[in-house]
Amino acid sequence: MEYFNSCNCIEELKKQYRTLCFKYHPDINKSPEAVQIMQVINNEYDALFEKLKNVFRNQNGEIYTDKKPVSEAPEDFRKIINELIKLEGLTLELMGRWIWVYGETKPHKEKLKELNFRWCKNKGAWSWHRPEDFTVSRGKYTLNDIREKYGSTTYEKNKSKKGIDAKAS
Repeated sequence: MEYFNSCNCIEELKKQYRTLCFKYHPDINKSPEAVQIMQVINNEYDALFEKLKNVFRNQNGEIYTDKKPVSEAPEDFRKIINELIKLEGLTLELMGRWIWVYGETKPHKEKLKELNFRWCKNKGAWSWHRPEDFTVSRGKYTLNDIREKYGSTTYEKNKSKKGIDAKAS
């Protein structure tokens, strides 16, 4: 693999994909090679997705394989990230297998709904996850609780620098 290194589970793969998109996506990176680079990244992501789609990391950092069928296809996640990159004023945060979006979301409400995000009133953020990852916690956990349990990586467009800042915690 040229762009992905040491992905042991689907969460690591998605995290690296997001980072690569924010670096090489043609909407952000205006270099002539950006389109070809993204094609290579997408092909590598698809191949690794098939290998890792049932491999996860638990809250103790242990890798395990889930036998439940996965409804998500690699292009589902790619589509979401490619659409979110185009929207201004958003902060994206990956926590476990979920994507959380907050910031200036009101102008993007319809687009988020179209991408199958759901508004979580108690958290003041939009969330996306695979259907099989649905939980019934009824807002029991705060975003900080979820960050502590799964860790997180935050991405936001930096308007002044015309780039993307990524922070891991």
